[in-house]
Parts: sequence; C-alpha cells; structure tokens
Amino acid sequence: MRSISLVIVVALIGCQGQDAAAKRAKEKLKQSEVDKAEKQKKDAEADAKRFQPKESEKVTLGSPWDDGKPLSAEGPCPEGIWALFKGDAPGADKAEKKANESKRADLAKDLKAQTFMVKIRAPDGVKLKDFDAPKGVFPLEVQGSIDCTDSFGHVAIAWTQAKAGNPGNSAAKQDAEITQNYWLAPPVTFTIPMKSMAEAKEWANANRIGLSARAVFKLGKVEVDKKLHKVAKVTEKAQGETISIGGGTEDWGAGRLVRAELIGLRVASDHEKNQLFEKKGD
Repeated sequence: MRSISLVIVVALIGCQGQDAAAKRAKEKLKQSEVDKAEKQKKDAEADAKRFQPKESEKVTLGSPWDDGKPLSAEGPCPEGIWALFKGDAPGADKAEKKANESKRADLAKDLKAQTFMVKIRAPDGVKLKDFDAPKGVFPLEVQGSIDCTDSFGHVAIAWTQAKAGNPGNSAAKQDAEITQNYWLAPPVTFTIPMKSMAEAKEWANANRIGLSARAVFKLGKVEVDKKLHKVAKVTEKAQGETISIGGGTEDWGAGRLVRAELIGLRVASDHEKNQLFEKKGD
C-alpha cells in the first residue's frame, strides 16, 4: 500500500510540474502578446504622425481605393463581427445576450455587404527586401492579414491563404512542448526593376520608409482553429477524502479567422501619390 501511495505522490508531482510549466508558458505568452500589441500600437501611432501627409498632399484615388470603411491593424474589429461565428452572443446578462442573438442574422448579412479598407505602412507591413543585383530588382512584400479585437478577443482578417501554425518564436517553447498557434498569412510579393546598383541605392534611401499600401476587401468565410491541450488529472483517496489535482482542457489554437475577399491591393510611395503596384481581386 505504501509503494502504491508513493507512485501516486510521484505522479502528482509530475503532473503538477507539467501543469506549472504550461501555466508559466501561458503567462509568458500572454505577456508577450500584450507587450507586442502595445509596441505595435505605439509604432503605428508614431508612423502615422510621422508620415501623415499635409492637407495639400492628400490624394483622391477613386474606386475601389476610396470605397471601403477604414480599419486599422490591432484596432477595433468591424461592429458585430461576432455574428459571423458560431457560439454565444455577447452581453452582460441573459437578456442582453438574447437580444443580441436575435440580431445575428441581420448583422452578418450587413457585414458581408460592406466593403472595408486598411492602410498598411513600411517598414513592418510593407517590406522592401535587399536588392537582387543579378536580377536587377527589389523584392517587395506586403503583409497578408491584420488583427483586430472585439469583446471576445482577437480576430485575424486575411486576404492571402492563411494557415494556423506555430511561427517558430512562441514563448511557450521555453518551458513546455505545447506551443501557441497563430494565423500565418503569406505576404503578397512583387518586384521593382532597377537599372543599376547606384539607382537602387538612391531609390531605397528615398523610399524605403515611406512605402505604403491599401487593401480593400469584403468579409468572406470564417474559420476557428482550436488546439486543445488536456491537463492530466490525478485522484487519490486518503482518510475518506478524495483529492483531485489537474484536469481540464486549455485551448492553444489560433482562434478566429475571417477570410477576406480581396477587391484590390495598391502599393505606392510619396504619400500614396506614386503607384508602384496594384493587384485586383482574384
């Protein structure tokens, strides 16, 4: 009986260790996401202020580039985006949830009918890669998605073929085998031809930081990625009492995704005056 108890104690210690590691990893990941979001917000505000064109420099691009309702990366999601996903409606109590649920169909229909536009800036959203001398071109990448937030948390909106997976730098890897999934959207790529190294250097110095893009789209199909991790549960009876440790399930999935139906993607320099590239919807 003593040996059996010893085995149970060892198992309990092992499970507690695994659960503690997973908890620490989750806490690190959460803090990492908070820090990242704060940095992105500050960087975006600084970039917007730095590169905001003067009133006299603003351009009218016409359709479809001026058609959409503005969204911003890491900003609020379109109102009512929860209606596109299965699950509970938001609300402070049962009555409010019931009232919101009754609006679900209309909200979803209205969202699908709307057009949205997001502005993307260098250096994070629009990346000018190193000059490819043999080919005489600058490779350029535009991000394929943005994240927004509603009352339920983060939502990814992607206009390229996003897949859920581990980006390779998850904070969880430091303490546990389980890692957090994210929606990974490949960038849109194209090239800018240059006649010489000298021209390439001059062009990069003048334009690298000031590059920007507009993505115009409608909201399409939705997906939810779940990656459930079961926490081991161990139960022991001692002196007529039952002691349970562990148990339950944690979700380390990428969460909610809306696949955007791209209407157009435009890349430009000089406060959007000089168009470099455009891609119309598939």
